Amino acid sequence: MATCKECGQEFIPATGRGGLAPSIPIETCPECVKAAEAAFHRLLTEATPRVFITPIIIALNLAVFVAMLATGVSFFAPQSEQLLKWGADYGLQTLNGEWWRLLSSVFVHIGVVHLLLNMWCLWSLGRLAERMFGNWTFLALYLLSGLGGGLASVWWNPSIISAGASGAVFGVAGGLVAFWHFGKVALPRSIIKRDFVSILTFVGYNLTYGFAKDGVDNAAHIGGLLVGLALGALLRRPLPATTVPSRMRIGLICVGAALTLVPVAAVVRKTHQSLISYERGLMCLENNVNDRAVEEFTRAIASDPAFAQAHHDLGVAYLRQERYEQAINAFKKSLDLKLEVRSRAMAYHNLGLAYSAISRNDEAIDAFKQALQINPQDAETHYYLGVAYLDKERYDEAITNFQQSLKLKPDLADAQIGLGEAYEAKGLLDQAIAVYEQALKLNPAAEELQQKLSELKARGTHAASASRH
Repeated sequence: MATCKECGQEFIPATGRGGLAPSIPIETCPECVKAAEAAFHRLLTEATPRVFITPIIIALNLAVFVAMLATGVSFFAPQSEQLLKWGADYGLQTLNGEWWRLLSSVFVHIGVVHLLLNMWCLWSLGRLAERMFGNWTFLALYLLSGLGGGLASVWWNPSIISAGASGAVFGVAGGLVAFWHFGKVALPRSIIKRDFVSILTFVGYNLTYGFAKDGVDNAAHIGGLLVGLALGALLRRPLPATTVPSRMRIGLICVGAALTLVPVAAVVRKTHQSLISYERGLMCLENNVNDRAVEEFTRAIASDPAFAQAHHDLGVAYLRQERYEQAINAFKKSLDLKLEVRSRAMAYHNLGLAYSAISRNDEAIDAFKQALQINPQDAETHYYLGVAYLDKERYDEAITNFQQSLKLKPDLADAQIGLGEAYEAKGLLDQAIAVYEQALKLNPAAEELQQKLSELKARGTHAASASRH
């Protein structure tokens, strides 16, 4: 038996009433608990008679998801390009001036499961928080927490695509924790403790799950949580209301919080300056603006000299400009800085192209071989290695690589032409004619190839006639 701390009556103690809370000793009898909960519900209803912000937010999230589906976005696993089109947060674009993604991403979800989990959590926590803080204060808490979560995600890992309401929902949870801890609420401490522990359990479980599972953006969760904790402490109000909260005070706090995010964003942007310049360089490469690409990649490298991929892509820009020596230096530097495996194959391939362009064929052959050691299934590299061997008049090796290239990519017309040239150089005219004819089937409009084939057939006819005489 235990004695109720509220009414003094003896009762049989129970554990673990309510929601997500773990089993904790209850020091209040069931009758007092029910009475206190009813009183608290009346108190919240008096403080905020109507809850409408939470349903509106949920409706907006559902509407955005339905609109995404209507444009062909996958129900379960949207593609990255689709998420970006709809406003997902991607650091390399957000930091390049698309700051609206910090807010739009809060309403975009990565599949129906992601959406339903977030909306269930928002429905569970949002209605309580909205009554405790008030409608418009709750909206400010939600949106500012979402912005804070987005900034934290961009700061921690700007190269991932992030979306969802979870950062804002964690902010709501943080606001409730701060309200329970710092606020003046007319409830028995046992009731406050129970709900306080429920929210902490929600936060702890989801953060632990996020750290244990790949693909969960815990940076956004933590960022939203911290913003929510801070705002919850500042925006709390006494329940029941003993004074009317100053709208000016609440407004100044919200504006101040929003303005605080501006210098934070500036710091995050400066931290990732190399990535910002790199992303601009990629955009210039895609649009074939190679002079500007060189400038942006050079800026990225100045900010981060160990940025291996920026060195590589600078080499690509130089290669397009036919600045071969500079391209070679850039590719070598990227390889010295330990590019990831598939990028190393491409770096060796491009290095071989740069060497071939200035007739340094021995070095080109070595580079192409290095690329094929990493990725032996690259038809293009086999083709260019065959070209380098052809230039060195090593015809058998050229034939082997052209054949391997065609085995991997049968419709590669350039490899068929190269194979034909190698056969022709060895005097194997019948094989050369057969290969050229095959190449002509792939490209019937190739006039030079038609002329070459006609000349070769004429040579073959003349040689056969001469042998008969």
